[in-house]
Formats: sequence, structure tokens, C-alpha cells
Amino acid sequence: MDALPAVADPVIASWTSVRHGPLLRRLGLVLAVAAVAEVIGIAIVSGQGNPAFPMGADLASIGFIASVLLFPSVAALILWQRPSNRVAWLMVAIGLATGLGIVGFGYGSMGLAPGSNLPLASYALVLSQVLFVPVAGAGIASLLLIYPTDRLPGRGWRVVLAAALLGAAIYGLAALVDPSAGARSGFPTFRNPLGAPTAWSSAVDNLITLGNSVVTGSIVAGAVSLAVRYQRSDPVVAAQIRWLALVGSVAAVAFVVAALQAGPVSDVAFGIGLVVLATMPVAIGIAISRYHLFDIDRLINRALVYGSLTAILAGVFTAAVGLAQRLFVVLTGESSDAAVVATTLVVATLYAPVRKRLEAIVDRRFKYEELRFGEHRNRLEELLAMLEPGRAAASLVQMAVDELTAIGGGVLDASGQPVVIAGAWPVPATVRLAFPGDVGLEALVLGPRRDGRSHDPRAIRDLEELLALASAALRVGAGQGRRAT
Repeated sequence: MDALPAVADPVIASWTSVRHGPLLRRLGLVLAVAAVAEVIGIAIVSGQGNPAFPMGADLASIGFIASVLLFPSVAALILWQRPSNRVAWLMVAIGLATGLGIVGFGYGSMGLAPGSNLPLASYALVLSQVLFVPVAGAGIASLLLIYPTDRLPGRGWRVVLAAALLGAAIYGLAALVDPSAGARSGFPTFRNPLGAPTAWSSAVDNLITLGNSVVTGSIVAGAVSLAVRYQRSDPVVAAQIRWLALVGSVAAVAFVVAALQAGPVSDVAFGIGLVVLATMPVAIGIAISRYHLFDIDRLINRALVYGSLTAILAGVFTAAVGLAQRLFVVLTGESSDAAVVATTLVVATLYAPVRKRLEAIVDRRFKYEELRFGEHRNRLEELLAMLEPGRAAASLVQMAVDELTAIGGGVLDASGQPVVIAGAWPVPATVRLAFPGDVGLEALVLGPRRDGRSHDPRAIRDLEELLALASAALRVGAGQGRRAT
């Protein structure tokens, strides 16, 4: 028999149950308030005028502070409706870790200033170095791997998730015992109270580099997983991915310009990249809520075209100015403003052909509809998905397994064979509900709860009502199909 279409990925085991929902909602709210407290702590520390903690009104500082606020705050809103949403919990971890890292660094740098003697300042400085890459880096990689379905794209992606966690652990442990932590933090005379012997400095440096590289590679692989999921997804999930792609593409272009080291331009680009990255929770919140998804195609198309165009022309301008200046120095013995003028003319000439080429490349993957029928089309596609027995069964069994926290379940056809499954299969038939009427589907079967408790009778009654509604919809769809033929 052919392999069954599993509609749930059991790689990341569910750790919540229905009865934990209220507690998780309150916990999400408390952590969002904690993020606000972190921002207040950052403001207090930065107000001390410590030059080693340059948080101010610049774009980079705004981006960091916005990340601390937005990631947990938007996550709390999502958790209020979906308390078991893993993407939201990862957002909470990213925001809180970033905030703790900033507060820890600020407190530590203030406590190590001449004439200051704050308790545990040295430990705060060391721990601040541990938080950024391990928690925030691995959190972003994990978020990209499971967004937006809360599941990995496939079993093979477990390796990437494990690599992200392993890289974070390597980096964190190495940073914790780094004898050169003071030099990395801008305090050459600082001695790490948890530091390993100085003779181990080279080995620790190698481990830090290794951990950083593995986490960075995992983030890149996470972005690739989104592309893979996009190719296989239905219209709604694809639209949710495009929201995140919009933010990611703009931020990536900004960081590319920043990496060019083009003086003030790169500094501004780095700040813009951080600010745009801080809006990632907003994009995720909108996408998960499924609002206005039909408008995103054109935004992504234009962002990719003009963002890439800016990065390419900025790179050409920077390289050409440097080359022209060297030529003038060789020929005349001194630099000249003519090099800047000539390079500007070259870049202006390249604008139109480069833009047309980029549009052709981007349109092949992110073509948007000129006619604005996207909203109605998406609604029709969702409706048709609910009227098609296979897809309706897949949605029902996945929802039933999630809501009732069953170890697994399946939908059976008239011969008693599973049509679709979710989670573990086969399972003891703790719950068996028949589909009313002749809809081509016999029954929904669920296994026992993951916590070993009995299923809530009220949840079973609600599920029976849902099956009745689904059966009615399928009968309508079948009747319309017969009349159409």
C-alpha cells in the first residue's frame, strides 16, 4: 500500500495540552511585561553616560530596543489565541534573550567603570556574551525551520535543528569560559571570573568561531527550508511565508550594504537592517492572523528588485571609486574628486539595464498579479479546499490531534483503511466518531492523550459538531460537482 500522507510532523513533540492554555496565556503576557522591564533597564543604564555602552537615538539602538519589545509583545498576542504556538514561544525567547544580553552588557560595563563597584558586574558582562548568539541565533534558525506551520518541513531537517542547538551550545560554553572575554567586550584588563587558563585561549577561540559558524549556517539553512516549504505549500501557507520573505529580503540587502564598509553609508545600512529585522514579529503576526495576504506579492517583487539593485549599484560605486582614486594617485600623485564624478556617471548608466535584468529574474519566481483579484481567489481556494474530501480530512485530523492533544489519529474510508493520518499511527481507538451521511469518509479515529488522561467529553462533543458541519459541507460540494458534470 502507498505511504500515507502524514499531515503532522512529530519531530518536535508537543509540550502543551488544552488544560494548560490559560496558564500559558498568562505566562506569555508576563514575559511581554518582562520585555518592557528590560527596555526600562536599558534606558536606565544608558542614561548613566557610560561611553562603553553607546545606546542612544541611532538606528542600531532603535533596532535592538524594538526587537526586545516587539518579539515578546507580538508573541503574547499570538499566544493569547494559540497558547501552544511554537513560533510565538521562539519569538519570546529571542526577544528576552536579546534584552537580557543588552541589559547584562550595560550593567557589566557600568560596574567595571573606574570608581564603580557594582555587585556581580563581571558575571553580568560574561553572561551577556553568552546570550546573543546561542539563544537569539539558534532561536532565529529554529523559527525559520518551523514557520509558519509549527512543524519541520520534513524529517531530514532535524539535522539542521540539531546543528543549530549544538552550535549554540558550543558557542555558549566557550564564551562562558573565554579567558579573552574582556578584550572581546572592550575591557582589555578585565579578567573573566569563570575563565579557563590563558593557555586555552586558542582552543576557546576556535570553539567560538566554530559555534558561530554552525549557528550562522543553520540560519541560512533555515531560510532554504522556507523556500522548500514555499514550493510545496498551499496558497495560505505560501502567503504567510511571503510576509516573512518581505522583511528578510529588505534586511538582507541592508546588511549586504553594511558589509561593504562604505563609511557612513554602511553604518546607516546596518541600522536600517536592524530596524527592519525588528519588524519581523509584526510580519509574522499579520501572516499568522492571515490578514491582507493578497497584497504581499507586489511588495516582495519590488523589494527584491530595488533592494538588489541598491546593493549591486552600491557595491559597484564603492569598488569603482576606490579603483579610480588609485588610478589618479598613480597618474597624478594625488586623489581627485573627478573619480567620484566619473563613477557616478557609470553607476547612472548601469541603472536601467541592471534593473530590467533583475526584474526578469525576480518575476520568474515572485510574479505578482496586476489585477487585484487576489483576495477573492484566496477565499475561493480556501473554500474549495474544505469541500474536497482528502484535504478536508487532512485538516480535520490535524486539528483534532492538536486540540485534543492525542498521540495520533486518522480518518478512515468506508473499507476501514486510513485516508490521512496525523502524529503516531496506528493508535488505539480511544475516540471514534463517524461522519454523518455518505461523504466518502467513514470515521475519525483518535488515540489516547499524550499526558495519559482521559479525553474531555466537552471536547468530544465539540468535535462531533465539527464533523457534522464538515460532512454537510462535503455533501454540498459533492452535489455541486454532480450538477456541474
